[in-house]
Amino acid sequence: MNGDNNIDGPDHEGPEAGSGPGSESGWTEHTPSATGDIDISVAYANPPTDELMALYAAWADSYDADLIDAYGYMAPADAVAALIAPDLSGGALATDARILDAGCGTGQAGALLAAAGYGHVDGADLSPEMRAVAARRGVYRALYELDMTADYAPQLAAALGTDIAPVPVPATPYDAVICVGVFGYGPPHIEDLPRIMDAAAPSAPVLVTVNGMGWVKMGWEDALPPTLASAGVELRSRTRIRHMVNEGIHAELLDLRRG
Repeated sequence: MNGDNNIDGPDHEGPEAGSGPGSESGWTEHTPSATGDIDISVAYANPPTDELMALYAAWADSYDADLIDAYGYMAPADAVAALIAPDLSGGALATDARILDAGCGTGQAGALLAAAGYGHVDGADLSPEMRAVAARRGVYRALYELDMTADYAPQLAAALGTDIAPVPVPATPYDAVICVGVFGYGPPHIEDLPRIMDAAAPSAPVLVTVNGMGWVKMGWEDALPPTLASAGVELRSRTRIRHMVNEGIHAELLDLRRG
């Protein structure tokens, strides 16, 4: 776990939704600068999946240090805080809940969940290099490959049926899903977002962050409502949280549900 990435919760004192980089408020649109030999602007250019995977393969070992130290990456802390916070009725996500960290990367969110007492967390990511770094944390019950642009059900069945239990896997095996730092520019794209609901039990919380710059540039404001409506997904809430604080970039945290 990265000690600088404390669970402080969403930055409710920050700017209101609709302001921020790339919005009409006048902030200048930019992408984070390159670090060392890694040009992370590739991730902000909607690249083909193979180019994105090449970036993460090269970046995996220095990813945490770059994001936290150089860019002030706080999205995992705020998203995890929101997932485990008590709801209006005083209830909270049980510590024995089955949680999927979708697009887990190097495991920052998983480490925060483990530190908060959650011991039934699986991680899934398309990049084997990022999964290898996540595995070194020792916080995941299982780690497996997941292509978030393809149907989840067969991928979950193949991964969980082999790695966890020799019995049929429930169609919706998780009590909660969290996805941090994956969506924004793509891939995966906004039309891929509803796929994530297939990993969650009915009415289970699915919390997804969307890069605030990508939100504006890729047209999420207009495209999200019809995308969710066509898939029968409810947007329970949308909250502005911290993302790359040293770069002045926020994220939108979506709380999604499907009955």
